[in-house]
Amino acid sequence: MIDSMTRPRPAPAGQDANRRLGAHLLDVVRGQDAVIPAERRAPRTVAEMRARLAAAGAGEEVTA
Repeated sequence: MIDSMTRPRPAPAGQDANRRLGAHLLDVVRGQDAVIPAERRAPRTVAEMRARLAAAGAGEEVTA
């Protein structure tokens, strides 16, 4: 009897290829993202948007 609950099963070849492609695309996107100056980058999270709005409310100049 095989102990299927504790032994990891090897991933099919397609899943490994998808995982490698995802890792590659993530590296490419992060590399391109790093080139964008901070003042030109759009807020991506609610926290970033709220911080930008709070800065605008405090009288600071907000760009982009």
